[in-house]
Amino acid sequence: MPDDQSDPSDSDPDISEDELKGTPVFPPGTSRTHRRRLLQAMAGASVFSIAGCLSLDDDEEPDDEERIVGEAEDGEIDREGAYFEVALDVPEELGINEDYDIVGTIENTGDETGLRDVALSINGEIIEETEFMLGSGESTELAVSQTSDAPGDSYDIRLETPDEGVSVSRAIGPPDYTELDHMAPHWAPSELVIDLATQVAYDDENIYFRFQWDWDVPNGWFHDLFVYEDGEWVRYGDPNPGAAMEGYGVGDNFSGFTEDRVAFMIDDGSVEGFEQFGGWLTIHEGTRTLPGAVEGEEVENHPHHGDILENDDVRKYIPQSRNGDWWENAWDDVKDQDELDEMLENGEYLDMPMMRAHRGAPGGYATVHTILDHRHGAMDEPSTRIRDSQGLDEDGRPEYMFDPDIVENGALELDEIYDGNVAQTDVHALIHRDENRDDDAWPPDVEDTTAPFDPDVAEFEGAAIPRRMNFPDEVEGPGGLWKVDATYEDGTWDVEMFRPLEAGYLGETDFEVGEVYDWSPAVHGGGAQRWHWVGYPYKLALGEDAEFPADWEGFDMEGVTSRLVAEEVDDRPDDWSDIETYTVPCMYPGMTDWTWLASGEHPRVDDIRNADINIWEHHDEAPEDFAQRMIDLEERFAPRK
Repeated sequence: MPDDQSDPSDSDPDISEDELKGTPVFPPGTSRTHRRRLLQAMAGASVFSIAGCLSLDDDEEPDDEERIVGEAEDGEIDREGAYFEVALDVPEELGINEDYDIVGTIENTGDETGLRDVALSINGEIIEETEFMLGSGESTELAVSQTSDAPGDSYDIRLETPDEGVSVSRAIGPPDYTELDHMAPHWAPSELVIDLATQVAYDDENIYFRFQWDWDVPNGWFHDLFVYEDGEWVRYGDPNPGAAMEGYGVGDNFSGFTEDRVAFMIDDGSVEGFEQFGGWLTIHEGTRTLPGAVEGEEVENHPHHGDILENDDVRKYIPQSRNGDWWENAWDDVKDQDELDEMLENGEYLDMPMMRAHRGAPGGYATVHTILDHRHGAMDEPSTRIRDSQGLDEDGRPEYMFDPDIVENGALELDEIYDGNVAQTDVHALIHRDENRDDDAWPPDVEDTTAPFDPDVAEFEGAAIPRRMNFPDEVEGPGGLWKVDATYEDGTWDVEMFRPLEAGYLGETDFEVGEVYDWSPAVHGGGAQRWHWVGYPYKLALGEDAEFPADWEGFDMEGVTSRLVAEEVDDRPDDWSDIETYTVPCMYPGMTDWTWLASGEHPRVDDIRNADINIWEHHDEAPEDFAQRMIDLEERFAPRK
């Protein structure tokens, strides 16, 4: 019989002794609480306890100091009858997204049997409520499993009976990413959003991009140095922790160098889903540097990744390169090479040029990438790279140093770099070129800065020599397609990237005046891998007469448009002041990948799989709020993955 209903036989409020010896009956309207307390009295609780119970109003609850049983005149608890004491056992430290047990002990320290409600609550919300009948001196446990959430979350856990209550508090501190075995080093970026000022122009032959962004972390034009330290040459190849959020993970002390970069993806409409989801379409479970990354023998032994691509890791790819529905993206379920070749011929790929501040900009070129089954370099031959790496010889020394006539002592000084006293416009890459280099060659004013390494000149404590080198005079094919002019001054990057409208190479998008393209940028600052900022997918029109799709309306954020227009010019602009500047917020993306978005965990997974939703629609919050949302997801899911 439900507790909120009265027995029809309970019409007489007078309860006889005989009735009490059989099935208990209660006066009409008796509350559940009063029924339970009367049962406790019948089980042997003292008359004083009964009086205490019946004196309470139905909705009245005792506060923390109030006892259902009475207290003696000297303040000691009167343990005549039943009295339930409680204790809590909760782990002292809670990890992120960690399963933990709450164990409550309930003991009847009174001298008679009793029945009591027992409630366990977290932050005021009851998660477990039950009742126990215990004899004098008997005890029992109430055990509940919980899962912690994200750093900064706190829990007030309380266990109580009508007699006594006890509380403990626990909080999850910031994650120590240095203790995790993925994404090294582990940090949140010092800035959650980078505003990328973007201008685009074109003439009869070329398309021109100009990017500007503020970034006050110095030395982003260095990448991967050899440093003479304690009598030997060591490699400083880690990301620059100066880019990390202070007090979060690895801290803010320099211990490595990773160049700053800007890149963008271009699609002519051939890749389903890119206009809706941008770069998130290219990151999947198994991708290198992400939790759950596959690498080593598992990749090397794969018939496509290992035998054909000769890779030992998995990088960006579009889901269409995998078998199944267009959105399915298992890293190891790659389409046959014949199908991939056909996709490449049909333009079903993403074109991604990238300005690298050390490994390309000093030589005047960007690197080219084609994203299909993998993030490829140049797909057409012949092509040469604009960079190479020097190693250490059998004596553990670099092969080259700077020409001492150009750089004093043949090497830079590490302390000077740390202090920000080596300007980006100074020599910082070992640039080789032929003595007979054409004066009209790109970039202008480049000279050979190298000399064979001489330990009598350049071997001193703190000497720093770049491991990577540029070869601007040897660039051929698509590797030399994108030209770059990049400078850093007073905390601001100013980058121009340009190339012919018609690329003429497989895997590189041709631009046509009057057409509209899907375009999405990314900025790296002092870090590699997923430590960067990305923009939403935009529409880029070449010319005022180009027509944006009718359904690409209403996606603009406050002060941010989703549509860019490249303006016609006569030649490469000397002055960009008359060309419209668009503010493109680039946000920290966390570790949210396409596998998760399309797996069923996302609340709008059906719309995602059907490409019926646009990220502009679903995430129309302020860029800072979006980035913080990604941080929250990362903190919750990083250990899980």
